[in-house]
Amino acid sequence: MYSGIVVERDAVSRSLLHKLEVLRRLVALGAPLEVTVFAQSLDDDQPEFRLCPTVAKLLGRDEFWAADLHIFEEGMYYELFDSVFLIPPGRPILAIEHNSTPAELVDVPEARLAVERSHAQRPNLLLADHVACVSELNVEMARSVGVPEERISVLHLPPAVVPLEPPPPLRARSGPVRLLYLGRFVHAKGIDDMLALVERLTAEGGDRFEVTLAGDPRFSDPRQLEAAAAAAAAAPGRVEVVFAPDDAQTATLFARADALVIPSRHEGYCVPVVEAYGFGRMVIAYDAGNLPTIMGGLGLVAPTGDVGALEAAVRRFADALQAPSECGEPVVPTERGEMAASGWREALGIHLRDYSAANFERRFLALFAGLASASPPGLSPGLERAITARLDALGPELVLPGGLAGHQVDRGGD
Repeated sequence: MYSGIVVERDAVSRSLLHKLEVLRRLVALGAPLEVTVFAQSLDDDQPEFRLCPTVAKLLGRDEFWAADLHIFEEGMYYELFDSVFLIPPGRPILAIEHNSTPAELVDVPEARLAVERSHAQRPNLLLADHVACVSELNVEMARSVGVPEERISVLHLPPAVVPLEPPPPLRARSGPVRLLYLGRFVHAKGIDDMLALVERLTAEGGDRFEVTLAGDPRFSDPRQLEAAAAAAAAAPGRVEVVFAPDDAQTATLFARADALVIPSRHEGYCVPVVEAYGFGRMVIAYDAGNLPTIMGGLGLVAPTGDVGALEAAVRRFADALQAPSECGEPVVPTERGEMAASGWREALGIHLRDYSAANFERRFLALFAGLASASPPGLSPGLERAITARLDALGPELVLPGGLAGHQVDRGGD
C-alpha cells in the first residue's frame, strides 16, 4: 500500500488506514496475508509502516518486489506513485482516486507547484487494473485521462469521527446558534469567505451566533492563520480558533455545534459532511464540487463565492432553530424543503447508509477479492475463507458499481 503521507485528520491518510484495518481483520481471521505500507511522511509508527521518500529507495526494498498486489492512494503528487511504471507485469494495481485542488485556487507557491504536479501525474491511473473513486465527481477525473468505464467504481469513504453515544438532537431554543468550520485554513477551503461571514454575523453585536474555526495549521496558509486568530481576538467569547483537534476533540466540536459551515471552492469528497450528519448536525455549504452530492439535499447550499447567499442560508437556519416550538422540535430548512427535525434525522440515517464503514468494507473486500484472484498466487482458500467470513459478518453484500470485470492491464514485459 502506498501514500504520500499518513497523518492525522487527512482524508487520503484515513482512506489508507480504513483499508489497512480491513486487511488486519482478514489476518485475524487466518488469511495468509502480509501488508506493507510505504509513505513519504508518517505521523505514527505501526508494524506495517515503512518510511520511504523516493522511488530509488523503494526499489531497494524486498517488499516492493515480492508484492503480489499494489494499492495506491492518488490525490496530491507524491513520487512513490510513479513506481507504477516499474511494477512487474501480472501484479494487479488498485488506485484510489481522491481528486486534487485546481491550481488556480492555491495561493501558496509551493503548494501550487505540488498541485500542478499532481494533475500531471494523474495519467498514471491508466496503469491501474482498477480505479476506485471516492466520489461520483472523481469518476470524471478518472474518465478525463482515459480510464475505461469497466475499470472504474465508486468507493465512498466512511466517517473517521463518529459519536460514541447518541448526540443530543437539534432543539428549538433562544440561545446562540453554534457554527463550526472544520478544514485547512486555505483559500480553496474558503476560509477567507468564512472569515467574511464571521464579520457579517458579529457586526450586529449581541450573541446570536458563536463560531468555532478548527483545522490543522500544518497544511494551512500562515496569512489565513493570522486572520483567523485576529477574528477570534476581535470577538472574544463569540469566535474561537481550535488548531489540530484530535478525534476526541473533533467529536466534541460536532456534538456542541448546531451546523457545520463549508464555504469550500472545491471539494472532491468532504468527509466532514458525513461526520456532521452522523452527529445529527446541519450542513450549510457552497455548491462546489462534490458537496451537493454528498449532502443529498439535506442541508442548505449557496452559490460558490457568494458570501451574502451563504449568510442568508445561515440566518434561515438560525431563524428556524430559534422559532417558538410547542413540542421543542424545530422545522429544519433543507434543499428538499422544510422537514420536521425527527423526519430530517430519519432521512439523514437513510442517506448515510451508503457512506457507512460497513458499506465501505463490503465494497473494498469485493475489489480486493477480484484483484487477489488475478495476482500470481491467486485467491487462496485461506484468504477466500477469511473474506467470506467477514462479508457474512457484515451482512448482505452490495452490488459493486462498475465492477472489476476480471480486467487486467497489459503493462508490457517479456
